Amino acid sequence: MTRPTSGQTRLGVTGTDTGIGKTVVSCALAARARQLGLRVSAMKPIESGVVERSVSDSGLASDADRLRAACGSTLPMSVVRPYVLEEPLAPMIAAARADVRIDIGVLDAALVQVERDADVVLVEGAGGLLVPIDLHLSYLDLFALWRLPLLVVAGNKLGVLNHVLLTVRAAETAGVPVRAIVLTSQSDRETSVAEATNFEALTTLLPHHTILRFPWVDRPGDLDALAVAAKGGGLDVLLSPSSP
Repeated sequence: MTRPTSGQTRLGVTGTDTGIGKTVVSCALAARARQLGLRVSAMKPIESGVVERSVSDSGLASDADRLRAACGSTLPMSVVRPYVLEEPLAPMIAAARADVRIDIGVLDAALVQVERDADVVLVEGAGGLLVPIDLHLSYLDLFALWRLPLLVVAGNKLGVLNHVLLTVRAAETAGVPVRAIVLTSQSDRETSVAEATNFEALTTLLPHHTILRFPWVDRPGDLDALAVAAKGGGLDVLLSPSSP
């Protein structure tokens, strides 16, 4: 188990689903932190759906590559992303099919390096909070083990109220605090009734939680645009330390 460093902001970034903007929000937060002169470091402990040999050819082919770039990190990819699995499946399934055993000791050692000399540490999960890493460990278990408060990224669409409430309840039942919930715009088209009312509904349903909005960014590779979106969405509040 790692011990939080005094004055360090540490966040486990989870989602209510896959493909709802976790990496975009993480990169935006990293870019904004760097704008503010903070040292930021991130990791994606396990990434599936990546053909490792293609990453170097395409530059930013994976979420971990994008995180590393947003942080301006010089850490090796073996630290930023200790495990890479080819099939786009939950880590437990992808690892089993690839005959890979995920070693928590390897993940612990990587986190120690990621946290060193960083003001802000972001650890991005995969999919939702209960996605299994192996038969006995989910991302919720990993975030609890590492004492990481959660940043819950939720796609602003029909069904998000249920998804957020389930995620928050699972986290808090496990004793893992939710630092904030970020509701992400999924497109730049005209909003539906559900999309127009989800934010207000969440603030009503979860009055003691920080609920933020993140706009649609049509250039997710533009770090300056992401930093502007993070500032405009009020994500600066996440860049100050909190008790785990």
